[in-house]
This record gives sequence, C-alpha cells and structure tokens, in this order.
Amino acid sequence: MSAFVAATLFLIYLNVPSVLVREHGMPLLFAAAVPLLLAIPIAYRVLLRGESLRFPSLLIPTALLLAVQALSAALADNPAASFSTVRDWLFEGLVLVFLVLNAVRSRADVQLAVGAIVAAGAVMGLIVIAQQLAGATDSNLWGFGQLDAELGDSEGRVQRRLAGPIGDTNRFAQILAVLLPLAAALAMTAQRHLFRGLFWLATLLILGGVALTFSRGALLALFLALPFAVYLGMLRARQVLVFVALGAVLLSALPQYLDRIESIGQAARSVLGLTPAGVMGADGATRGRLTEMQAAGLMFLDRPIVGVGLGMAPVHYAEYALVVGGKVRPGERRSHNLFLQLAAETGLLGLAAFMAVLFAAFVPLDRLRRRALDDPAVAVLAAGLELSLVILITTSMFLHAAYVRYLWLLLALAGCLVSVQQRPILGTLLNDLLQDTVLRLDQARR
Repeated sequence: MSAFVAATLFLIYLNVPSVLVREHGMPLLFAAAVPLLLAIPIAYRVLLRGESLRFPSLLIPTALLLAVQALSAALADNPAASFSTVRDWLFEGLVLVFLVLNAVRSRADVQLAVGAIVAAGAVMGLIVIAQQLAGATDSNLWGFGQLDAELGDSEGRVQRRLAGPIGDTNRFAQILAVLLPLAAALAMTAQRHLFRGLFWLATLLILGGVALTFSRGALLALFLALPFAVYLGMLRARQVLVFVALGAVLLSALPQYLDRIESIGQAARSVLGLTPAGVMGADGATRGRLTEMQAAGLMFLDRPIVGVGLGMAPVHYAEYALVVGGKVRPGERRSHNLFLQLAAETGLLGLAAFMAVLFAAFVPLDRLRRRALDDPAVAVLAAGLELSLVILITTSMFLHAAYVRYLWLLLALAGCLVSVQQRPILGTLLNDLLQDTVLRLDQARR
C-alpha cells in the first residue's frame, strides 16, 4: 500500500490529472478522482487491519480557515461564484490534507512519499532540459512540456521559457524550487551509494528545470533561503560558495537569465524611487503586478474583516485598479501575492486563520528537528521540509493562490513526519470518541 500511496502522490505532483483533462479531453471528474485514490489504502488499514483514523492537530486550523472562507463567500457580492472557490479549497486543502495524513503512517511511508514527489520533480526537470537541448520546438510533449513567452538578449538570441506540465513558468518554478531541499535531504540521508547518487542527480535535474523557467521570483526565493539552509544545518557557510559558483555557471550558459536578474535591480530601484522616472521606469510586468497588489490592498481596507469573498479579488480588480492607477490590465487579474490575496478575499479573519495553519505546521516540525539530534535521518528530513515551506512562502510573495494543492501537500507531509514520531493528543481524543460512539451504536442495535 505504501507504493500505491507514493505512486498517487507522484501523479498528483506531476500534474498528470490536469494535463489529461486539459490536453487530452478526459472528464473533469477524473482530475478530482485521482487524489481520492488515497482513500483506498486508508480503507484497507482502517477496515481490514483495524487501525484508527488520524486527526493530527494540523486539521484544526485547516478546518477553521475553510470555515472563515465559507463565511467570506456567504457575505460576498456573488456568493455562488465565491462558494465554487471554497469548494476547490475544500478538496485541495482540507480533504487532501486529511487523506495524506491518514495514508502516510510511518517514517518509511514519509520518506517514500517525499521520494515520490522528488521523482516527479526530476521527471519535470528532465523534460525541460531535453527540450532545451533539442531547441525547444513547438511540441508541448503531450502537455508535459508546455512553452511560454520568448526572451531575447542583447545579441539577438531567442530563448523560450519552459513551463512543464503546469503551463505557467513562475508557478512551475515554484513547485520545482520547493523540491530542492527535499531532494538534498534524501541524498544526505540515503544509506546506499546508488540512492545517494540518484537523489543528487534529481537535485541537479530539478535545479536545471528551475533555471529554464527564467523565473525571477524563484531565483530570489532560493537566494533568500540560503541563510535559512545554513541555520537549519543543511548547508555549511563554505558550501554556499559552491551554490554561488554553480549559479555563475548557469548564468554563463543562459545569458537571458542574466538580463532577467539585472531587471530585478532595476525594478527595485524604480519602486524605491531611486531612478528619475520612479515606478513608471519599471518594466511592464513589475508595474502591472504592483497595481494588482495595491488593488488587493484597497479591497482589504474596504472590507477588512471578512474581505470581498474567496476567489472574488480578480472580479473586483478593475474597480480598485482604476483607483490605484499605474498599469491597469484588462479583464480579471489575480493579486500576485498569496497573503495580499487572502487579506483581500477573506480579511483579517482569513489571514489570521492561514497564519495559524503555517504556525501549526512549522512549530511542531521545528521542535521535532531540534529533538531528533540522535536521529539524523529525521532531523535532516524535518529541516528539508522546513526549508521547502520557507521557499514556498517566499515565492508566494510574488504569486497568487492558484495551484494551492502543492502548498497543502507540503503542509500535509510536514504533518505526517510529526505525527509518525508522536501521536497527537487530538487524534487520541477523536479516535477514543469515535470508538466509543461505534460501541454505543452496536450496543443499541443489540
């Protein structure tokens, strides 16, 4: 059953269900059904082996967040449209977390599950590297090697941004970048030389995939994560120099990326008013995102308690963007910042509930890392999960809440590692209550 769970997580992370629906005409129900496959091993363990369902404490703030989102939807201008987004968060959030927490039940299961999503990242990295070597032709490799905008450099060379099975380069970069610490953690703790080599190879493939997205946000997030990697013990200070050298090699091989990096500095100077033109001197993408973020800020100030309704920020974008000014884009636009979007759509209540979810994941995970000094495999894996969440949160400062299942999957795996090391009090109480209820019903029937 552990292999079945790992295979399911591999398919989810590789975005196979969405690709089959979007590119190959499979019914939408198919995409929703794949995560529900995790219910099969849960049913086997609970009904046939007599194991109990697990209710780790991470589920409390997750359920609270969903309740706040439902409240914001009920008070939105268009409740029906907002509740459709609540439904998505239900299945990609609470339901997915519950399924993963109950399907992954041992340390070996956690390592296999993490290995599965790392393998998915390695496959995605291999696909885009192969595309790059082949010249990034117009073929999207059956939906698993999608192409995005073209980039040019000062010498007229053109480079296609590669978007893998996701179709959005920045999001693709994010879901690959968060796997780097996990792949490194598995390589550092592998007992066999073969597996150690394979995981280091996966790390390089994933890093190559990130580079070929040409995502400025992902690069900035990885740079900001280096001090955390040193603090968590995954990198020594001198090893940071190796990553800097590796980055220099990548930049020399991909000159368009160097232009993208230089644009970060230009955008920062423009935003800070250090250039004569000010914000108007920034590139169009930066000005557009600033307008979208400011519009979200105005939505929050307008409805600070429960927001405009989950999923409604794009609908209200034009209304508030016209007040902000700047570069106002036509149509519906997302906020390009997860936290601003949550504040705009669910207000202080939703933002506080989301922070409670992060707190419920980070604190027990960090405590486990500190206490597992006599068990390096657990300590390093806990550090890898912490660093992955740091990278995801950092990149979320530049990205909105689309593809939220990847966030919840990481949070669920963090909860799994904690729960297999110590049985949560909440799980004990709820299991005792469930067993007592079943016993009373059985007595009543007799």
